[in-house]
Amino acid sequence: MGDEEEEEVLGSGQSASTNSLPPPADSTLLKLNHLDIHADDAVSHASLAAKKKKRGGQRAVGPDKSGRGLRQFSMKVCEKVESRGRTTYNEVADELVAEFSEPSNSELPPDQQQYDEKNIRRRVYDALNVLMAMDIISKDKKEIQWRGLPRTTVNDIEELKTERLGLRNRIEKKTAYLQELEEQFVGLQNLIQRNEQLYSSGNPPSGGVSLPFILVQTRPHATVEVEISEDMQLVHFDFNSTPFELHDDNYVLKAMKFGERPLEDNMTHNLTDGGEGSSMSGLCQPQAPTILNVSNRPPTSPPLPGILKRNLLQLIDRHNSYSSVQPSHSVG
Repeated sequence: MGDEEEEEVLGSGQSASTNSLPPPADSTLLKLNHLDIHADDAVSHASLAAKKKKRGGQRAVGPDKSGRGLRQFSMKVCEKVESRGRTTYNEVADELVAEFSEPSNSELPPDQQQYDEKNIRRRVYDALNVLMAMDIISKDKKEIQWRGLPRTTVNDIEELKTERLGLRNRIEKKTAYLQELEEQFVGLQNLIQRNEQLYSSGNPPSGGVSLPFILVQTRPHATVEVEISEDMQLVHFDFNSTPFELHDDNYVLKAMKFGERPLEDNMTHNLTDGGEGSSMSGLCQPQAPTILNVSNRPPTSPPLPGILKRNLLQLIDRHNSYSSVQPSHSVG
């Protein structure tokens, strides 16, 4: 039993060793194949390493090539013009051509140091245009002058903020003025259509005030002195410390709701009233008098020659006779 077990153990050991090791011929082929495989890998790794070295060499050359780009040329040109103060295109281009053509200023082999002079001059020309567009340099005929690099200070920012605020205020004022013009336009259109419908209905208003006009409003029992020139162009009011207001035709149109309602609603409203509340019937009017002076105190200077003193009612009568239109009602 012991010998059989020993033989089995030895047999198993031999079988294990013989199974793990191939025959001599097979092992030789496997070793050769293995060596061939590694040889292929070595060749592929060598080629990849060569490609990487080649790429690395190209990358090393890259910065020198990119050094001739527009950005680098702009910096070079900027330095040249700044150092000279005043120069010309030919001076800058000749200096850069000589600088880039010098072998001592380049680490490239001599066969790669042949720069294209036309390309350099074209780059200098483009760089000068860029600097001129940025207002760093200025050009007067052939002379190029250094102006300086742009700088932004706190004062510049404050000035820009102030300018921006002023522009916004101007825009807001113009927007409000435009809205007022639109309302005035709507009011005039509604007034025209209202008057056309009143006259076409056979019930025209008995009178009215033509446009444009200026309305002077004060207290009913106020004493007002008026000085008006004979040509009806200059008017002086003295209200004797009585409060007063001046209104134009646009104010009256707004008070009559012409600029707020739709056109049809205005027509219906005025036709139902029978046209009796009309205060304006025409749009063409002779030139209105100009306000010369309005005050609550007597004038310190003597009256102008040819000036007639009248009270406010006489002024209104004179103005109405001048425009050949009688008012239908007054504003108290």
